[in-house]
Amino acid sequence: MSTPLRACLYYGAWQRNDDGYWIFERKPSDLGYTVLIKPMESFEDLETIIRDRYKLKPETPLAMAYQPPQWMLAPDGTRRPPITVSTTSEVEAMMHLRSWFTDLKLCISSGYEDVAHFQFLNKTTFTVGGATFVFNGYNDRELVASKEVLEEIFSEHEMVSIYRAHLEITNARQEGQENAAESSVSSSKITKEVRPSPFDNVHNVFV
Repeated sequence: MSTPLRACLYYGAWQRNDDGYWIFERKPSDLGYTVLIKPMESFEDLETIIRDRYKLKPETPLAMAYQPPQWMLAPDGTRRPPITVSTTSEVEAMMHLRSWFTDLKLCISSGYEDVAHFQFLNKTTFTVGGATFVFNGYNDRELVASKEVLEEIFSEHEMVSIYRAHLEITNARQEGQENAAESSVSSSKITKEVRPSPFDNVHNVFV
C-alpha cells in the first residue's frame, strides 16, 4: 500500500511525573496539524514536512516520538517511554502501526532544551558535537558560563549535548545529596571514607 495516510502532529515537550508516567505537554498555541505521510516515507522527507509546518530552521534540533495504543503498553502503561522516530525504518514501523491505529499522534519537540530534556528522560546516549567537555572535580577549575554566552559560542545541535550534560550533572548531584542524607540518618555512629564525586566542584552550566 503506497497511499499516503493522515497523521496528527502535536507540538510541545515530554515530561515524566513522579509516578513515572510519560506525558506530552502541548504548547498553548498548538492546535495540531494533520499531514499526509506515505507508508514508505523516508525520515528526511518526514523531517522536511515537519520543519515546513512549524517553520523550523534546518539547524534547529528536533525530536519526534509517539506512544502506541494503550493495550500494547500493558502492563506498565505510559510508564513505558514513547517510541522515538529518527530513522527511515522507524518511520516505516510507525506508519505500519498507523495503517490500523487511526488515532496515532506524532509528538514533536524542538529547540535544544526540550530535545535534551527528552533525551535525558529517555536515557539515550549522547556526545558533544565538535567540542569535548571533561567535567573533573579533582581540581580547582570550575565550569562557569551563562546560557547566553554558550548560545553565542555553540550551535543549537551542540547545545543539546551541553544542556544534556547539565541535566546529568544536576541529577547526579541531587542523587548524591539524597544518598548522603540517607546514610547520615541510618547511622550517626559509623564513619566511613567518602570519595569525592567528579561533579562536586562543577557549577551548573546555566546560571
